[in-house]
Amino acid sequence: MPGNAYTSVRSRTVANALRLYREQHHMSCEDVAEMLGVSASKISRMETGKSGLQMDDVASLLGFYKVPGARRRELLDLMRRGEEMGWWERQAGLPKLWRALIDFENKALRIHNYQALMIPGLLQTAEYAHALVKAIDPTLSEYELDKLVSARMARQTLLSRSNGPQYLAVVHEAALRIEVGDRGVMRRQLRQLQNVLERPNVTVVAVPMSAGPHVGLRGAFMVLEFEHEPAIVHVENQVTGLFLEDPADLEGYRLALRNILGVSLAPGATADLLAELIKE
Repeated sequence: MPGNAYTSVRSRTVANALRLYREQHHMSCEDVAEMLGVSASKISRMETGKSGLQMDDVASLLGFYKVPGARRRELLDLMRRGEEMGWWERQAGLPKLWRALIDFENKALRIHNYQALMIPGLLQTAEYAHALVKAIDPTLSEYELDKLVSARMARQTLLSRSNGPQYLAVVHEAALRIEVGDRGVMRRQLRQLQNVLERPNVTVVAVPMSAGPHVGLRGAFMVLEFEHEPAIVHVENQVTGLFLEDPADLEGYRLALRNILGVSLAPGATADLLAELIKE
């Protein structure tokens, strides 16, 4: 599903499971299709999430692959619960891309986020988020703005869950220095970053100005890793965002992250930098 902007977490989980079980049996889509009397393209579409998954079809494939009962019930229950919505799906006015990203964040085991020009959304204060979103889109009404900021604050609760993901934020020093709101807003935002450093599942490191040009100047990105499904990369620009799953894309962004970390400060030195910026 390379370049898919709005992939469902539930359909992705089931689709990937179907592909893995087929591969474990060393069968092609054509082999399975012939045995079940369906088209190979249907099997392929089910495994890539390009067609809606039907309960009967999934149950048939799980039975054909002799999937253990407990795992079979788990996957079918996941499909039955497809109508249940998280808070981000119920909230009116939330952009589709935000819904998809929040959906994936709530399923991830590890999140690695690089930001060059702004504080990552999962670590923003409400007043910083308000000033930032307003500056990015001045056409928003105050009601729309409040909705988006509330959603961003609710999104952050995943980091304080007992089963929350391990979160690594790599932030360029430029993002720490660009004044969003006013000096008071920025000072409180930097203190917020100091506070999150105390969480066992959150790591924040800064790329100093002294690092000079590096691969991170090509733009921000987020790598999300899951328990049962392949990792994905989320990238966003002025008008759209994408979720990338192609292995070559994943390896490229992982290499970029390693290179960026190679010029980043250690967590302790990052804490010292935050303290210095707060004093300025």
